[in-house]
Amino acid sequence: MLFSFRLAPAGLLLALLAGCDSQRSTIESTPEISQSSPAAAPATPVSFRKELAADDLRFLVQTTGEGSSRQLSVRAEKGGRELTTTTQILDGSVADAVVTNLNDDKYPELLVFVSDAGTGSYGQLVGYEFMNQGRRAITLPALAGAAAAGYQGHDDFRVEGQELLRTFPVYSEADANCCPSSGKRTIRYQLLEGIATFRQVAFSTAAR
Repeated sequence: MLFSFRLAPAGLLLALLAGCDSQRSTIESTPEISQSSPAAAPATPVSFRKELAADDLRFLVQTTGEGSSRQLSVRAEKGGRELTTTTQILDGSVADAVVTNLNDDKYPELLVFVSDAGTGSYGQLVGYEFMNQGRRAITLPALAGAAAAGYQGHDDFRVEGQELLRTFPVYSEADANCCPSSGKRTIRYQLLEGIATFRQVAFSTAAR
C-alpha cells in the first residue's frame, strides 16, 4: 500500500509559528502579584516596670507610653492567680513603687510615687491596701498651712520605719524654678489601722 504525504503550504506554517511565539511572549510578560502582608503596628514602649512581693502576694507596676500622658497598670496576684488589675491615665511618670505595712496590720500597702509632667514635677501618690475581700485606695492629704509655705513641687518620697516621708525644696517669693533658696522641708506621715488617708504628724525645714 502506498502512502502519500502532502506538505503544508509555507504560509500556513509561518502563521502557526507566529501564533505560538505571540502566546509565549504574552505569558512571559505577565507581572507577578505581590503577596506581602501589611506591616505590624509598633509596640507601645514600657516606661516603668517593677515587680514586688509581700508574703504570698505578687505585684506588677507598669507604665506604658511616652511624653506627659502614660497609662499606669497595677496587677495583684495571690498564689499565681490574678486578684485584680487596675489601670489609669497619669499626667506624669512613675518615680518608684514600694510595698509596705505602715499601719502594722496583716494587710500590705502598695505605694506608687508619681511626678507630675509640668515643670514643677509636683508629687502624687497612688496607693492601695490589699485585704482579704479586695483592695481600697489610700490617699495623701493636700499640703496646707505652714507645711505648704514655699512649696513649688519637686517632691521626693521614701519610706522610713513606719512612716512615709515627703521632702521638697522650699522657695522664696523671688526664686526662679531652677533655684530654690530656702532649704528643704520634710513632712512625716503615718497610716493608722482602718484609716484610708495618711495623717501628717510632723514637719521640719533644714537650711541649705
